[in-house]
Amino acid sequence: MSLCSQIHHELHRAINEILGSLDLPGACLLDVGCWNGVECESYGASLKTRRLLGVEIFEAQALEAESRGIVVARVNLEQEALPWADASVDVVVCNQVFEHLKDVFRPLDEIARVLKPGGRLVISVPNLASLHNRVMLAVGRQPTSIRIFGPHVRGFAKGEFESFLITGGLFSCEQVRGVGFHPLPPGMGGNMLGNMLRGACHTPIWVLRRTSAREFSFTGAYRERSEQTLM
Repeated sequence: MSLCSQIHHELHRAINEILGSLDLPGACLLDVGCWNGVECESYGASLKTRRLLGVEIFEAQALEAESRGIVVARVNLEQEALPWADASVDVVVCNQVFEHLKDVFRPLDEIARVLKPGGRLVISVPNLASLHNRVMLAVGRQPTSIRIFGPHVRGFAKGEFESFLITGGLFSCEQVRGVGFHPLPPGMGGNMLGNMLRGACHTPIWVLRRTSAREFSFTGAYRERSEQTLM
């Protein structure tokens, strides 16, 4: 198994561990970017629920997820609203999705909208400030988390992304877990170091609680700050 595959495996294992600790049997879980539903199914098992929703834009994978009993919406996260009512979901998992999006503001607004107050968002993105990315930049190389010939269009440093998530008070941070410490394999000290030195880990996972706040909009804040920059 490649080092990248090992880290993805550890990410899913950590997310399942987090979900199993929430003690929310029968909760409604939404997996944003559910792909073929294999991991979503495991998330449901960890949370002890079969009330599974998913978002997936690729039709073949969406159909496979539906065959596993997941209610799947084909939604362009950057352009469309989620098709579920306000405060209708208990837990949202968004694993390795935001680095693929130019507009991360609308999706986060939508996640906040569908989550019940007290609900949880479990979200992860690769860490642009990981140790190996810092070393690559120091020697003039492109960071692996945002390669030129790669699928990622955004890069997030752990501290800055964490500040972004809690901007406006829609979410409070309950827990951050670091996964991987490249180039060490996860099982050979990588996970231990990644969790100890989360600012330099390969991929952080945040567990956020949805507050009762309603007024803030990530999209509105982005537009306001963009206008100020242009002025």
